[in-house]
Amino acid sequence: PNGVDTDVFNPKDKITCQRQLGWEVTKKHILFAAHPARHEKNYALAEQAVAQLDNDNINLHTLIDVPHEHIPLWLNAADVVLLTSLWEGSPNVIKEAMICNRPVVATDVGDIAWLFGNEPGHFLTSFDYEDVSNKLRLALEFAEKVRQTNGRKRIIKLGLDSASVAKRIAEVYQQALLKSSYK
Repeated sequence: PNGVDTDVFNPKDKITCQRQLGWEVTKKHILFAAHPARHEKNYALAEQAVAQLDNDNINLHTLIDVPHEHIPLWLNAADVVLLTSLWEGSPNVIKEAMICNRPVVATDVGDIAWLFGNEPGHFLTSFDYEDVSNKLRLALEFAEKVRQTNGRKRIIKLGLDSASVAKRIAEVYQQALLKSSYK
């Protein structure tokens, strides 16, 4: 998996980030962590689940044409990060959200269950919109009461920060060079 740059992605004050984006600070903000036009990201499920919340105080935001350097701001502005993908490998945006200590709701695809572990504030869901909606309620309550997760510690513990991943890749190359020099 790709490593996450812990210097670029780090926890920031949510209200400050919301103000920078022009979001109403009195509302709750769910960030759909992908472009909604990408079929595999399953935006229809996200829309259904948020509609099921039936709360005018909640805004659903999407990452349409957001430059990568602005993603940390968007993640930190969100009360909850949502990913309803049909399939994934090891989604960077989940690792980035976790590094920013944001509560996350995601379908159980790829390695997301392993990334979450048993850390509070991270919610796995099925592809049923009611399940997604219920997990969003739990995540919003978590965001209100606890505010931040320990996702950053989890990602670093797993060795998924960019420095750890780069070190492992360098070790693989060094071993390959050693093996080839013996031939």
